[in-house]
Amino acid sequence: MRRLFSLLLSAALLAALAACGAEPAPPAASEAPEGADGAGEYAIERLVIGTTAAIESAVRDEYYYDMLASGTSEPPLVYQDTQGEYHPLLASYETEDAATWTYTVLEGMTWSDGVEVTAEDILYTLQYEDGNGAANFVSQTDEEGEVTEAKYSGYSISADGRSISLTLKSPNVRELSNMTSFRVMPRHVYEGKSEITEAEGRVSCGPYVLESFNREAGTLTFTVNPYYPDTPNVGTIVYQLFGNEDTMYMALQSGDIDLVWNYSAGVPAAYQDVLAADEGIELVDVPASNVPAVLGFNNARGPFADEELRLAVSCALDYGAFGTYFGSAWAEIPNRGFVPPTTVGYTDTEQLGTDLEAAAGHMAAAGYAEKNGEGFYVDAEGKEAAFTLTFNSSRENHVGCAELVKTQLESFGIRVELDGVDSDTYNAKTSNRFSENNVTMEAAIYGYTSAGMGMMNGLGTIYVDGSHAVQGGCQVFDAAFQELLGELAAAADTEEYYAAAGEVQRYYAEHCPLIALYWDNMLLAHSARLQNVTVDAVFGLNNIVNWFTVTES
Repeated sequence: MRRLFSLLLSAALLAALAACGAEPAPPAASEAPEGADGAGEYAIERLVIGTTAAIESAVRDEYYYDMLASGTSEPPLVYQDTQGEYHPLLASYETEDAATWTYTVLEGMTWSDGVEVTAEDILYTLQYEDGNGAANFVSQTDEEGEVTEAKYSGYSISADGRSISLTLKSPNVRELSNMTSFRVMPRHVYEGKSEITEAEGRVSCGPYVLESFNREAGTLTFTVNPYYPDTPNVGTIVYQLFGNEDTMYMALQSGDIDLVWNYSAGVPAAYQDVLAADEGIELVDVPASNVPAVLGFNNARGPFADEELRLAVSCALDYGAFGTYFGSAWAEIPNRGFVPPTTVGYTDTEQLGTDLEAAAGHMAAAGYAEKNGEGFYVDAEGKEAAFTLTFNSSRENHVGCAELVKTQLESFGIRVELDGVDSDTYNAKTSNRFSENNVTMEAAIYGYTSAGMGMMNGLGTIYVDGSHAVQGGCQVFDAAFQELLGELAAAADTEEYYAAAGEVQRYYAEHCPLIALYWDNMLLAHSARLQNVTVDAVFGLNNIVNWFTVTES
């Protein structure tokens, strides 16, 4: 099944290059399932979605709000279905050479204040992001002098103002994957202003607008955008924020909410059996291109600048235990090449496994040949092999993964200090964007999203590349790796891309800049009364197309 899915993704890329933009936008009211008449009567009057996303202000550029609103009010340019195929959402697309991509805003797209959406909005958003660390048209230089070259060499806008042609520095057959999470800003609202009001920060162009955010009640209410050209099946969408997963899944079982959603995360293993036994709940199994639990190393500084120590850790862990305790029934032991088989460009590499003899050999090569009386490896001066493992304490699965890493490695002979921190502190220690290019963690538990895994050169490279302006947590600056990134970026067709992708995965396998603790399918949950549900490969059940197809029994 996974190999078939990978082949389908490859076929989808070829189809996109050959006939880009031919697929329809979300269905119009006349095409929607019976029950949505487009005149104020909806197939579903009110849908309630449960989430544990931490939302504080509900305005654009708040990360978790943007991820949530991508399914209602902030449509990306395109969406990707679970077969790997791309479709227009805000804009259609075309390319002849994978270097110049033309995006045309769909007819009738209008901002929620009545102003037409144009190609100038797309351009403004790209230029605005440059000022926040992105390298779209302007190369970015970090504090250490590392340069991220600009992505685009130029652009042009059509005479009617609806199309923008963006020319990449080099061809990219996977460019559409970057547009599945690219949300356009209203130029007329932001331009020339140093600050915007809360109301201005909520101007959007999706089928819904944010009507209210009640922080005390933990609810966000979206109603139909009267300017949107088509009418969805759902009249009102309410997001209920929960402080923990236990309460949220109880609410799903009791019928207080209709579905659950967290960005790039499925139902945790702890709840799957209970939900599967409930006749009132439907579970959807989706082959996933994300990696739910990653052990990422700081390759540039600290103990894991030593490749031998990274390899020792990779041989000392019991990967079957991570899948058993934290994954679903579809959880798999990963390969050393890191990326799951659903990834475009996937190549078989050696499967990870426990090999304590090999682990001891790598420890000796790193200078830790003996153990002390407590059973920990020590160097020639008697210093213990030890490191600090950072994790986001609000993510229950990651807390458990960190504790299991500690248990297993200390049994082997490496001391682990757990560093559980809040979300802001975690982001500051583990990524370039929030730490001003000063990643301070020694090792960390990450969750890599489907969108993140596919961005730029794909294969999770934005998380590995130390020069990436936003991510770069693994801090790899190796010239050999940078050369591989160049090969990925220069690929003019899928054959060239697959060849370079294979080399990247072999690099991961040999140098171990990071480890996938387990691969898994994503299990999504919704009320069994919901029918004709559509799943998005990036946003799961919370996607704009779903609100045009879903009905209830």
